[in-house]
Amino acid sequence: MSGLGLFGTLEMGKNSLAASRTAAEITGHNLANASNPAYARQRVRLESAATLPTTEGPQGMGARVAGFEQIRDKQLDKYLVSEKYLTGYYGSKLQTLHHAEARLGQIIDRQTVDPKSGSLESTGLAERVTDFFNTFQALSAAPTSNAERRLTVVSGEELADRIHRAHDRLSTLRSDVNNELKDTVAEVNKLLTSISKVSQKISSSETEDTGLANELRDQRQATFEELAKYVNFAYTESSNNKLGLTIAGQNFIVEDALSDKLQTVDISATDPNPIRAGMTYINSTNDSSELAITGGKIKGLIDARDETIYKLMKEVNDVAKEIISEVNTLHKTGFDLYGNNNNTLTFFTGTGAANIAVNATLTATPQRIQASAYANEPGDNTIAKQIAGLAQKSITNLNNVTFSESYANSVAQFGQTIASTETQLEAQESVERLILKQRDSVSGVSIDEEVSSLMIYQRAFQASSRLMSTVDSLLVDILNLQR
Repeated sequence: MSGLGLFGTLEMGKNSLAASRTAAEITGHNLANASNPAYARQRVRLESAATLPTTEGPQGMGARVAGFEQIRDKQLDKYLVSEKYLTGYYGSKLQTLHHAEARLGQIIDRQTVDPKSGSLESTGLAERVTDFFNTFQALSAAPTSNAERRLTVVSGEELADRIHRAHDRLSTLRSDVNNELKDTVAEVNKLLTSISKVSQKISSSETEDTGLANELRDQRQATFEELAKYVNFAYTESSNNKLGLTIAGQNFIVEDALSDKLQTVDISATDPNPIRAGMTYINSTNDSSELAITGGKIKGLIDARDETIYKLMKEVNDVAKEIISEVNTLHKTGFDLYGNNNNTLTFFTGTGAANIAVNATLTATPQRIQASAYANEPGDNTIAKQIAGLAQKSITNLNNVTFSESYANSVAQFGQTIASTETQLEAQESVERLILKQRDSVSGVSIDEEVSSLMIYQRAFQASSRLMSTVDSLLVDILNLQR
């Protein structure tokens, strides 16, 4: 055979025409997805068409489309997923701490506070503690004044109410976190189901002849990144493109099939561990053991609930317990305005922040406040002064600081935790943005580049058309010669 001949050349032009058309179509597909953050740009993989033997040697038949390539860096994809664990963790933790800040009813100074100084510009509970002891100081100046006695009771009620509300709001927030965990687990299970279904579609649609299911893989990668916001996981793909996914080392997807789901378990309110009592934790439907989740929203919620918020609740409770104990110890030794001593009459009732209240007897009859140290001296102010002096007393069970100093330090540490988490989140978001920028430089669609490619494919299509038109004219000339 000598050369391709006109018909062979016509076939070569047809192949080139098809290749240019397909390349233009993929370019258009890229342009259509330029604003799709989950899309990785594609390009046509061209190769030389099969050759034909000729007397001069094998001669090519132009170009053909060998497949479609997805421009994606798998390592960057995995790196981005791993960074989203941390972003989800810090984000959910910070949001929960902001909720705690609001419910505490305290203006937070997020700077370091010396626990001995007691200096904390604030309103709320800290102010109520100071006001309470100030009213006893005022009572010591006028121990027989019914008005001062009434103000002392009212101040005690305000303090008890503020302590109780702070404790109740923080306790309610922990319960709200439990509910949020349940909603989050439901969302994670939806995402796991979606990943399993998409993976099955990928496996069924990908063959050696068809190549990769690029759009399905885009969809799965986007779901990976969404799942990473909630929980840390690891995934692998076998040689036959079957997906395996684990959470905390436990299989949840095996060979594309969903094999397990997350579920929540509620710990008994009587659990001996006060941190865990009444709280919600995570395990799986196949294993009752608690999952050691180390990242994502789930971990952020649990850490905020069990570490920072619980610690703050405990410290508020410790202050309340010591106020009750110290004030009641002195009050029981005194005498009321009638000269009577009741060594069982306490100023406060309750055992801590959850149930602190002013004794109903004193609320009804403020004259029963036992402010005097002597039976026949109602004008004595010894006990009132001693109770007022508690404001400056270093309390052993509060690390040898005063009530105000202890609470101020707790609030300051809480503020520092919020500030630290904000800083960590900002740094983490910067890292994530950097990785996204790197990935976009690899996988993102450049409109300028795609338009330039489109012009090249257009010219190639036109050239192939011109080739076919020329061969057609030659064939017409040959036919005319035979007439």
